[in-house]
Amino acid sequence: MFKTGRVLLAATSVALLALTATACNDNDSDGGLAGSGNKSAEAGSTGSGADKSGALGGAVDAVSLLKSVSDKTAAAKSAKVEVTNEMGTSTTSMKGALSWENGLQGEMSGGIGGGAMGESLAKAGSDGKMSARYLSDAMYINMGDAMAGQLGGAHWIKYGYADLTKLMGPAGDSLKNQIQNADPISSVRALIASGQITKAGTDKVNGTEATKYTGDLSATDITAATTKGLTQDQIDALEKQFSAAGISTEHIEIWISKDNLLLKKIEQFDSKAGKVTSTAVYSDYGTAIKVSAPPASDTVDFAELMAAGSDSGS
Repeated sequence: MFKTGRVLLAATSVALLALTATACNDNDSDGGLAGSGNKSAEAGSTGSGADKSGALGGAVDAVSLLKSVSDKTAAAKSAKVEVTNEMGTSTTSMKGALSWENGLQGEMSGGIGGGAMGESLAKAGSDGKMSARYLSDAMYINMGDAMAGQLGGAHWIKYGYADLTKLMGPAGDSLKNQIQNADPISSVRALIASGQITKAGTDKVNGTEATKYTGDLSATDITAATTKGLTQDQIDALEKQFSAAGISTEHIEIWISKDNLLLKKIEQFDSKAGKVTSTAVYSDYGTAIKVSAPPASDTVDFAELMAAGSDSGS
């Protein structure tokens, strides 16, 4: 039982951890914001052409606007979210509501399809549908009755954030910090800090007029956006993991409303496992969030499950 279950759990873990990191990334420090000021540019006032913010004047407007977006989106504290992650031939789609006031909290539902993950789930009898609950100390994943059959009847798997640091090493340390210090605008902060901001015209997101900005971050910029609370040794190890995974640059696109709220973001990077594209759409800022842990009687701990699988020799 544990051998098949461990394959299924590994696929689920990768998909959901990617979802978390994409939808609400770490609450990075304002490293590149000093002196940027509070004057915001008029969102939606650009034409259809791109305007590189590196030019004098454009830089001031773009940085000031994104600083305002960072502040206002963080202050909103919650929103409804739709997230799609494409990893190679696998796709994870989730929707729900999340709060970032006290770390990541909320509930999402959706599914995994295609690729190795989808194939593993199908072999285990799952249709790929799942739901997730995020609390301050752990996230819980429900893969339905097919997964419950692999887990002695329990529907929910508990992923304690402290356990992830043990299982994933430096990447787990980073992920723990991302989740426990989460808000959706680390991409905005990273673009400000890097200075690589391009104004790319206007567009509509779910019918709302928005201004689009783009940028490309180096591996160093990516690491800086995910390392709050880590030691230098952990940062060095994480950079090595990025290098081993073949990740050198990340392309980011963000859409900002005239009210200076983040409406949509796309993050793309190439890795040895293939191209990864993560898309998140935000709406209904300030929505009420109520979430609680599933019943203990219907929950199995991921760390204990992995230990049992190791002891069984599977």
